[in-house]
Amino acid sequence: MGLLDWFKKQAKKDAIELKEEDNQRSIYATLNKAQGEGISHEEAQAMQAEILELLSKEDKNSAINFACQLLAKGQYEACIKAFEKIMEQEPSEKGTCENQIGAAYFFLGKYPEAIAHYLLSLQNGFDTEMLDYNIWEAAEEHYKATGDNTFVKTYLQHFPEGEARAAAVKLL
Repeated sequence: MGLLDWFKKQAKKDAIELKEEDNQRSIYATLNKAQGEGISHEEAQAMQAEILELLSKEDKNSAINFACQLLAKGQYEACIKAFEKIMEQEPSEKGTCENQIGAAYFFLGKYPEAIAHYLLSLQNGFDTEMLDYNIWEAAEEHYKATGDNTFVKTYLQHFPEGEARAAAVKLL
């Protein structure tokens, strides 16, 4: 099961509720694994300017929405920078931001970095059920790519009774 499948199964409460002007809409934290085209330096600067403008208006929900859209479009590096900026300006959103940064690294195939950010998200109060899934998925992909079960052990340390416990134990 992929990350998108997991999101499809989740109840409405597991979506991040974001406001954009007067319209209320939901956007899932991570939407797809589509490979995006690289972006120019000018585009990256424009994206960062948009994030800063939204944050200066104290509109953190729209800033988060904008950064989530970068992730959904496959603009992973821009997404990472956007969430780093949001986290800097809005420390109360550190758990959400670290999770999203982890998702961007996951989609880049940088599983150790993804897990590191997921663990920071866990330390900052982000949803443990989602992190159980995210950390396991990254640990499993890392194992498939390298044969290294270090992160499988990390998963079990943090989620000894987690949803993927049986699958993790098989990999040890």
